[in-house]
Amino acid sequence: MAASFYLIILKTVVSILAVLGLVYISEKNPKIGGLLAGLPLGTGIVIFFYGIEQGPHFVMQSIPYGISGLVSSLSFIIGFYNGGKYFIKQPVLHVTSALLFSLIAFFSVSYFLSLFNITLIASLLIFIVGVVLATLYLNHIPINKKVTKPKPTLYTMSFRALFVTAIILLITGTAKLMGTQWAGVMASFPTAVCPLLIILAYSYKDELYPIVIKTFSYSISTLLVFYLLVLWLFPTMGVYSGTLIAYLVCFIYTYFLKKI
Repeated sequence: MAASFYLIILKTVVSILAVLGLVYISEKNPKIGGLLAGLPLGTGIVIFFYGIEQGPHFVMQSIPYGISGLVSSLSFIIGFYNGGKYFIKQPVLHVTSALLFSLIAFFSVSYFLSLFNITLIASLLIFIVGVVLATLYLNHIPINKKVTKPKPTLYTMSFRALFVTAIILLITGTAKLMGTQWAGVMASFPTAVCPLLIILAYSYKDELYPIVIKTFSYSISTLLVFYLLVLWLFPTMGVYSGTLIAYLVCFIYTYFLKKI
């Protein structure tokens, strides 16, 4: 019980800081923002606490579903991109349309995947197909678009912090109310990416978030690296050392991904 409480608090705090940081970085360079959005920020914390509460064996059993669930995250960003094509000059309707499309895509794909007994090999195949299709679909998005960015104010930063807090608490609370099966589905929900895209769509219409989406479509491979490292390291090195090394490798992987 105590571990679950600390999980919620830690994931909320880290997610808020991560989203605000990603918004700032994306405003400066949306390509880098999309790359960093693929890091296992919220996911890593969840896996760490699962390992402490349920043990490494439980984590290893859940990893195939975590890997296949990444396709749901890809569906989310594609849904957001398509929904964001409407009401561009009306910020509230624009964001509402994009979010509605993304949620429908996320839950539809998640439900479809939940109907199958997914093995590790099957999850890897699902992930590879998902990344290839998403990357091809979003390939036409220009990545070096010039955007005029207003200076952030104290009001803007305060509003963003409160908004992100509300979104994170809503996602966490919804997962708890839905029960264990859908809580597992919600674990693959792009907790940091969702408020990031909403803020960028509201503030910059369709100028920045498509670049973040395009880059995220392949930087999500960082999460695959994290899952595979956990699968390898937890049984031999334990939860603490395994998580630490997995994070270090993911940061190195992101650095080389940027170079490529």
